[in-house]
Amino acid sequence: MASIEEYKSLDIRFLDKNNLLRPGHSFRHIWTSGGKPSGEVMIEAQLFRLVLSYTYTRDGKSEKVEQEVPLDQTDCNYGWFRSWFLCPGCGRRVAVLILGGKLFLCRHCYGLKYCSQLETDLDRANRKVWKLQDRLDRKGLHQKTRHRLWLKLIEAKAHADKLFKMGAAKILKRLNGN
Repeated sequence: MASIEEYKSLDIRFLDKNNLLRPGHSFRHIWTSGGKPSGEVMIEAQLFRLVLSYTYTRDGKSEKVEQEVPLDQTDCNYGWFRSWFLCPGCGRRVAVLILGGKLFLCRHCYGLKYCSQLETDLDRANRKVWKLQDRLDRKGLHQKTRHRLWLKLIEAKAHADKLFKMGAAKILKRLNGN
């Protein structure tokens, strides 16, 4: 199953943080892969919507697409607000739209999951070990912090080893026909 991370996406938090949602503002958003451009979309901010203009290519055939994406806002604490896309496919409030086909839609419309949602328990346990090892490799850690992280790493490695042994036992059991 493919994950969201494999597709081009637009994140409204990035657009909002960089003040790109002002009505009348137009800009080009470019994706890169390996340091080289891999796609682009022209975005025009209008009142309560964005107009996306891009070229969709499939089976060697290119097609110009202009897509309107409604915007919404919700109130936050302290008088501020948060911006959202309203998915053109299902109308859900979402922070990220995915170009998983001809149109930018939410992950639910395309049936996509994040990489972390596709992980097994063993994958998750190993990722925890790697993150702890990475934190321990940093310079300037206080001795108490280093000791606390070291204890967590020992515990995480033991858990990952346990999950590995359980998985290996299941495979061996299947191979032996039990």
